[in-house]
Amino acid sequence: MVFLSLLIRRYPVPEPSSPAVLSPPDLSWRADGQPVSEQFNDPYFSVDNGLEESRHVFLQHNGLPHRWQHWPWAQQPVFCIVETGFGTGLNFLLTWDSWLKRGHNDGWLHFTSVEKYPLTRDQLQRIQALWPGLQALSERLQQQWPLPLRGAHHLHWPEERISLTLWFDDVANALPQQSGPVHAWYLDGFAPMRNPDMWTDDLFTAMRRLSQRQPQQYHGLCNATVATFTAAGLVRRGLLGAGFDVKRVPGFGRKREMLAGVFNRRCGPEQPPHYLHKPWLLPTSSPAGLPKVAVIGAGLAGACTARALAERGCQVSVLDPAGIANGASGNPQGGLYIKLAAGDDAMHTAFYLAAYQYALPFMQHFLGPGTADNPYWQQCGVLQLAYDDKEASRQQKFTASQTLPAELVQPVDAAQASALAGSPQPQGGLFFPAAGWVSPADLCRQLLQHPAIAVIEQAVTHLLPVAGAEEPGWQVHTSAGILTADQVVVATAYEATSLLPQAYLPLKRIRGQLSYLDATQTPALHTVLCGRSYLPPPRDGRQCLGATYNLRDDEPALREQDHLTNVQHLADFGPSWAALAGETGMNRVTGGRVGFRCTAPDYLPLVGAVPDTRAFAATFAPLVRNAKKIPPLTAPQLPGLWLNVGHGSRGLASAPLCGEMLAAMICGDALPVGNDMAEALWPGRFLLRDMVRRKLPENL
Repeated sequence: MVFLSLLIRRYPVPEPSSPAVLSPPDLSWRADGQPVSEQFNDPYFSVDNGLEESRHVFLQHNGLPHRWQHWPWAQQPVFCIVETGFGTGLNFLLTWDSWLKRGHNDGWLHFTSVEKYPLTRDQLQRIQALWPGLQALSERLQQQWPLPLRGAHHLHWPEERISLTLWFDDVANALPQQSGPVHAWYLDGFAPMRNPDMWTDDLFTAMRRLSQRQPQQYHGLCNATVATFTAAGLVRRGLLGAGFDVKRVPGFGRKREMLAGVFNRRCGPEQPPHYLHKPWLLPTSSPAGLPKVAVIGAGLAGACTARALAERGCQVSVLDPAGIANGASGNPQGGLYIKLAAGDDAMHTAFYLAAYQYALPFMQHFLGPGTADNPYWQQCGVLQLAYDDKEASRQQKFTASQTLPAELVQPVDAAQASALAGSPQPQGGLFFPAAGWVSPADLCRQLLQHPAIAVIEQAVTHLLPVAGAEEPGWQVHTSAGILTADQVVVATAYEATSLLPQAYLPLKRIRGQLSYLDATQTPALHTVLCGRSYLPPPRDGRQCLGATYNLRDDEPALREQDHLTNVQHLADFGPSWAALAGETGMNRVTGGRVGFRCTAPDYLPLVGAVPDTRAFAATFAPLVRNAKKIPPLTAPQLPGLWLNVGHGSRGLASAPLCGEMLAAMICGDALPVGNDMAEALWPGRFLLRDMVRRKLPENL
């Protein structure tokens, strides 16, 4: 996939030498406690009254909350704001506060902000203490404040129907990665004369691409607006060139003027969207309100998707003949951790870093704090042991090439590993202190407890598009009848290949067998250990060990040989456990469980719209001759049909973010990830790859 993405990339990305960890700003502090950027020699907000300045500039001159009161939520269920310069978070906190006070519960607010120099949590706490009226919201933001890693970080508060995507990067890198739509712009970087790198043509070009303009029946209410504290001529000219009707209006306090405007896209001529984007990443259609969705599969992928859709207001039917989490997601314990790539696969690492950071507060929200007395999940840490020479070499290569915060992952020696595990370890490894184990079945049950979700224990036999309908729709044929839905999400792991026989899905089905050990006869364990198998601390007197990894093996019954394989892997966990790696360990086995994982050739999930295979191959046939020349044509996709599969053994980390991503696509929301990451997860990537390599079957 690296070959493909380099071959056809259109979006700028950071240089490979760009550091993964961003530096915090160097601040000085005024006598009244207000921060000043040493780099830009500029205060973060008005020294007179930062709160009132933000209200005046960004809320008032973007027409908020008036626009929310009159917004056509039934047709446009999401309102999207993009800010350049998150800074202290003041604008976001005020917007959040205003959103809560608007007086009704319609719609969803998605706030996206770009910040090149993210504050530390300590800096954030010190600054936000200046606004006692926003203290409750400030604390909730600080609880989810992400590590300063380059890229997108998605935070959300579903009860209040608001989410925040923080892009820690330069504006020139971040905005081209965004998908839109944008309904309001907050331009709040430091002054143009002090921070010229932000106020460039790249900014205004991105604003033109992302800004939304709606038909006249909304009387301009849905057209994107812009507000900024500056009245500089270069900003005014840039906004005019980007298609905004912009004017100077009275500024706040000592500032005589500022700029505000409405997007009318009066410059032209306009090219169709597929000239400006990769066509296969464009939405299949603009949603007209919240759809009725059928999610097929009640495992982790289906449950996360269904919950994300229900929280946005969709009515969701979840269909699974076995009920909730009775496939691979039904294991009593699973490891919530990631295995970061040590090689050149930067997208693999970027995705799992983003997914893991989203998954941790997700578990806390739905399952409570991950303390030692929580029966559903525990943040006891995960220790990836360097159990053989190959794994030791991989870990050494990783630590040499990656500089990541110790709160995320830290190398440990044998003595440290022994203390963490609670038993002697002859080797060190990589320790993830915030990771741990989760009961995936309990998580799925909790996610599907929502008034907008109906769980239906029926088998889906086939899908048919609704014939002759103006809007896309599907007939879901089940063992008991027919259910109709506006949109369908297939989250059935490998079984998606039989439910979607015309889709090009080179998935792998992998049998995994867990072994249960009597925990009263095993050594003490304080953290999750990972070697050739994984071993979490015991739960309810039972220790889970596994799982095996068997390709092309469909046997559903437990096998003694697989128990033996798991028990032999106990030798990876030090001498106390190695003593059980034989007949003694087999005597401790009390049972087990078989599940079937599903993975893709690149070990990333498949998330997004399903291409119409034959039509796609015909439309983009010129790529076979020249992979760099993308035809400016709409990509044929099956309208209203989506996929969320291929999570393998990392579903606890990957499924929450993928569910959120798919809900955003279905509801017309801005994505919580960048365009390059959306492409890396796109279900048609193998179809496109094999077209370029001329490896498609002859019948396509």
